[in-house]
Amino acid sequence: MTRLRLLIFADALAAGPALSPAEAADVANGKKVYVDKCLRCHGEKGKGDGPKASALPKKALDYTDRKKMAEVPDAQLKQVLLEGNNPMPAYKGRLSNKDVDDVVAYIRSFSAK
Repeated sequence: MTRLRLLIFADALAAGPALSPAEAADVANGKKVYVDKCLRCHGEKGKGDGPKASALPKKALDYTDRKKMAEVPDAQLKQVLLEGNNPMPAYKGRLSNKDVDDVVAYIRSFSAK
């Protein structure tokens, strides 16, 4: 390897591995956003049993269902958060991309237990 390539390689190693959005997420912030925007329907523990859940035309997703949540990729959760899914409102323009990643990480914590 040339000296330049070695320097670039050493720099990359020193920086460490790139983090995925879920790994870089701030779960504490995700919880704050979830409590403000999601809890009313999805419930405190993510079971889809929030105070407004019974008034919904369809059941809110139960985030504690490991099998179901394993079938839902992060990209789909993000899409629903941003674009909505009737009756769930869209949060595009109301939440930052970072907030969306943080909420997804917090939602994932329900099925990780």
